[in-house]
Amino acid sequence: MSTPSRDEKLLALPIDWEAVEHEATELLQTYLRIDTTNPPGGEEAGAQFLASVLRRDGFEPTFYDAGADRLSISARLPGTNGADTKPLVLLSHIDVVPVEREYWSRDPYAGDLVDGVLWGRGALDMKGMAVMELLAFALMKRHAVPHRRDLLFLAVADEEAASHHGMGWLAEHHPELLVADAVINEGAFGFGELMGHRGLVFGVATTEKAPLWLRLVARGRPGHGSIPHGENAALRLTQALARIAAVEHSTRLLPETEQTLETLRREGLFPADLDFANGNVLRGLAGASDLVRALVSNSVSLTTLSGGNKLNVIPARAEATLDCRMLPGEDVDAFLRDLTAVIDDDTIAVEVVHRDEPLVSEIRSELLDHVEATIRHESAGGVVMPMVSPGFTDSRIYRAHGVPAIGYTPVLLTTDEVGGVHGHDERISTANLRLGTQLLLDTVRRAAGTP
Repeated sequence: MSTPSRDEKLLALPIDWEAVEHEATELLQTYLRIDTTNPPGGEEAGAQFLASVLRRDGFEPTFYDAGADRLSISARLPGTNGADTKPLVLLSHIDVVPVEREYWSRDPYAGDLVDGVLWGRGALDMKGMAVMELLAFALMKRHAVPHRRDLLFLAVADEEAASHHGMGWLAEHHPELLVADAVINEGAFGFGELMGHRGLVFGVATTEKAPLWLRLVARGRPGHGSIPHGENAALRLTQALARIAAVEHSTRLLPETEQTLETLRREGLFPADLDFANGNVLRGLAGASDLVRALVSNSVSLTTLSGGNKLNVIPARAEATLDCRMLPGEDVDAFLRDLTAVIDDDTIAVEVVHRDEPLVSEIRSELLDHVEATIRHESAGGVVMPMVSPGFTDSRIYRAHGVPAIGYTPVLLTTDEVGGVHGHDERISTANLRLGTQLLLDTVRRAAGTP
């Protein structure tokens, strides 16, 4: 009789995956019904729910209180090597972004289950992933899976508003949580059909763009709307915004993005002879795809605009906010100087609301190897696509402390489903909850190490 391979041993757990899917569905339904919209956050209710689930499996959670109901939570599953190894962190955030209810097909906080699909704010970003992590964490204990490294389940507050009351606060007040071997977090999804091509492509974010949030404040002279003049603050601001929108940002091919494009080429989405390093080719791809453009250039999005208080009164003040995202390795100060030059108006102040320094990362890590092993073994025909996340996550705080962190939500989505992230009708299928938990568990077992 042949000796079972390591992979066969990993898969030998007597797990009833239909029951796991049912459990995941019930957990996520409850979690979606807890309103943790940020602002204001109110993550305490979400943290208490997670604590109740953890206690059912015999974990004793630890709370971290940043004040004003901004609560984070952790639980630890010890490995066999104890203090000799650093933990693998399963990271998620409790808060969600606001909704525009009138544009949703269903109540965003009802957790409706319709035809095998769960609807609600946070289904993808990122309460669904938190449930997958929670179950993978619990299944490791329920089935007494041997592992060398500790596992740390960590769910935090305030990720959606720059982490000041979440990972940022924890880094300052509980730096022991940053002592880790690696981190699995949000940042990339898998696709069953990408750009019209049918094939299983699992994105894994090895780095991410850095946020630079700006407020533009224009000042002018008020007056009666019947007598227009050239010092209208709202007019000055809109003219400056038009100049900003007209700027064509230069493109730059990062090693991670080159791997993304090469993966897509291998899947037949690009011609075999396409030279991605050619500037004209890269600009052409950026012009044809919003996603590619976000991956190869700095970006500026106008997100809010306000000014004036009456239809027939020329305002003396107008404001706009810009969500800028910087490629790894970019010079933020130089970007700000260039933006100010484009605005070219001394009556408009540029205020920095939040900034992070764009970090350069290493593509390869042991954790990425484990993801690839999982996808090869568990998903016939599936491929791993290393990439830059156009959004920012709490992974940036771990990376700044030298800890490898990946964005890896192992589900298969359609383009329409991805549009629910920070958009309308956010949802996830129960089949994806099951798939994600299966793939995540296998990745965690590999990364935690067999004694």
